[in-house]
Amino acid sequence: MALSLRQALVAHWSQSGDDEPARECRACTGRRLRPEALAVRYRSRSIADFGALDVGTARGVLARIRPRGREAAIARDVLAELVSRLDFLCEVGLGYLRLDRAAPTLSGGEAQRIRLAAQLGSNLRGVCYILDEPTIGLHARDNAMLLDTLRALRKKGNTVVVVEHDEETIRSAEHIIDLGPGAGVNGGRVVAHGPLRRILACPDSLTGRYLASPLAHPLPGVRSPQRMREATVGAVASQFR
Repeated sequence: MALSLRQALVAHWSQSGDDEPARECRACTGRRLRPEALAVRYRSRSIADFGALDVGTARGVLARIRPRGREAAIARDVLAELVSRLDFLCEVGLGYLRLDRAAPTLSGGEAQRIRLAAQLGSNLRGVCYILDEPTIGLHARDNAMLLDTLRALRKKGNTVVVVEHDEETIRSAEHIIDLGPGAGVNGGRVVAHGPLRRILACPDSLTGRYLASPLAHPLPGVRSPQRMREATVGAVASQFR
């Protein structure tokens, strides 16, 4: 069976790591570019310096560039395209990624969101996008940003199918398909489907049950000052032991 490029790279890097320790190249000092390429600089930065920036910082640096004269004629379209693509990456919650991040080190959710960002600029219509847990590795505060992106794809006339366990994502779906009732051999049938209100009203849907009445945490919601003081003293005492 033919390996994908990602699988081939992971296999190669794994074998290299087992056989001998990684050594830094003396010529490029780990920047993986020839000296001729590293010698070229723009606004005091080499291509490696730009690659070491995270997406959000790089977007800000490029947006502040105001080329003039001949430089403006050359960079006008290039700069606009770069800023646009970095904007798309920020919109799917990937502003923290460094531009030189190795592809095999990305999580499944990050890789999906990178491909999703590429689709945002394509303006395609009538496409069916299938995403498998795109919120993996994404901070909860960035969920809304990702959901806005998915809605933008839908408004363009596309269909977005998401396999997800995240509550916020489930609640924002137009149509939910709840598979179950259990996992593995105990599941596999459609327990309920439709808008959120229908899932909440279905007595056979565990998903609807938990969405309607979330489980309460077993610990008490309020702790007395005395108990907090005792816990703190106990923790400090255990450190000194």
